[in-house]
Amino acid sequence: MIRLANKFDIDDIVRLLKEFAIESNNPLTLNPLKWSKTYVENVLTNILAGRGFVLIDDEKTGILIAIKSQCFWIENVWQLQEVMLHSKSKILMYRLIKEYIKIARKMITNNEIAHAMICSYKDDRFERLGMIKNEIHWSIE
Repeated sequence: MIRLANKFDIDDIVRLLKEFAIESNNPLTLNPLKWSKTYVENVLTNILAGRGFVLIDDEKTGILIAIKSQCFWIENVWQLQEVMLHSKSKILMYRLIKEYIKIARKMITNNEIAHAMICSYKDDRFERLGMIKNEIHWSIE
């Protein structure tokens, strides 16, 4: 079952973040050996305090982290951005994404956010989940 994480899940979230960084070779994780656990815990605390949310499964094997940020163009308009998605199971990953979509739609309906985004490093077909593809990310290293 997928649920919203809380402060008691921080150690498990940090473990999953490290696992992702080590296994994925994702350039965005930089070098996990240089990470500051204190800094990561502070960021997670801010997210859990209302800056966003973390979804985690009951077995604590997958996470999705989302952050609310203010729109650059319009004052007092907020958007939701998935910033971290990790699971070894494709089924669990799909369930995390579906829960993210459910929460995002509710936040849009309640006027908490104007829109929500989720990124993908592959050309995933999220259209079947009711999402719209609108950009491709490029990086400089």
